[in-house]
Amino acid sequence: MGIILFLFGSVTVSADYTSATTLLNICMYYGIAYSHLKTFPDRVSVQFRYSEFRRFERLAREKSVEYSVEKKQGIPYILSRYKHRYGIAFGMICAVFLIIMAHRYVWSVEVIGNETLTTLEVKEMLREQGFGVGSLINQANTDRIENKIMIDSDRVSWMSINIVGTVAEVQIREYSKAPEKEDVTKPANLIAKKAGMVEEVRLFRGNAVVSAGRYVEKGELLVSGLFDSQQIGFRYTRAAGAVMARTEEEFYVEIPYEYEKKVYSGYEYCEKYLNFFDFSMNISKKYGKEGALYDKIDIVEDCDLVGGIKTPLSVRTVKYMEYEYVKETRSEEQAQILAYFELSQLLGEMASDRIVVRKTVTPIIRDDRYMLLCTIVSIENIAEVSEFEVDLTE
Repeated sequence: MGIILFLFGSVTVSADYTSATTLLNICMYYGIAYSHLKTFPDRVSVQFRYSEFRRFERLAREKSVEYSVEKKQGIPYILSRYKHRYGIAFGMICAVFLIIMAHRYVWSVEVIGNETLTTLEVKEMLREQGFGVGSLINQANTDRIENKIMIDSDRVSWMSINIVGTVAEVQIREYSKAPEKEDVTKPANLIAKKAGMVEEVRLFRGNAVVSAGRYVEKGELLVSGLFDSQQIGFRYTRAAGAVMARTEEEFYVEIPYEYEKKVYSGYEYCEKYLNFFDFSMNISKKYGKEGALYDKIDIVEDCDLVGGIKTPLSVRTVKYMEYEYVKETRSEEQAQILAYFELSQLLGEMASDRIVVRKTVTPIIRDDRYMLLCTIVSIENIAEVSEFEVDLTE
């Protein structure tokens, strides 16, 4: 059924072959339009628009044409079911009016080009500038909004808002995250962030006070940013460099035999919301159990028309899945496998900033847990920057 027939209503009638000729002659003589002529072994059927059917109905009664109504479709017949339920009819009229008026507003905001920023974060930036779903299109100063966001945000380098119909297409480019610049004007020393035997000093700037073969404690001065000169007195700089040292570190990996496991009960329920612009209405009646734990999945589906035409309507479905924590017990063998897996993960993370020279792993079996004592000897940079203040009045 076409959109015109749906809007104005349609009626499909049929007649046997003895009456079909008279039926078609009436239509031809009085100019009654019909469509979808179909022939069957025992009858013929045609489809009238509602207004044309009313003319045919009157003439068929006068000419005593026998026919039967097979189907009534369209908005007029839908409304006729509720002719005594004025609230529903009024609501449908209001809905049509709102949809017509809604063409003056932004129905949807689509964000393109965001990578680290989420779509929700971009929409929130727009909302702070008074723009979003429900904004009047003819009052939206997109140039001002774009410039304000680019000035205020340290994450958006460029933005363009294009309004196509009722859809706002927002294109953005983000700043590439650059490493924080070090303030080289502030004087600083290099101190040891952990104890170790110095293997090599790579001095870029400053006055080294340790050398290879020296054992240093945590917090000890490695490279000074202060110089003492007999000609010009004290002067300072920002020490820079790397002090490679052989360090030793111990840590434990512990896996308890008893643990809590998340188990789904199988009970699920959904809440449905009808969204119109920024307004949301709960259209479901099912609620969860009080005090129960749920995982939540939130899905929003736009109610687009045929051809992908956007509308201000959407349906939000929130699915809740009940779960509980159940105490489980793992075997010693399972705990051992898990402990070595976690150890390999930790060592992999450590390998990014050091060279592991030696590793010793000692299993420790307790009544309630499986433990690994790991000792690693590494070559790493132990120098860290420690700024200091200089009194320029003296």
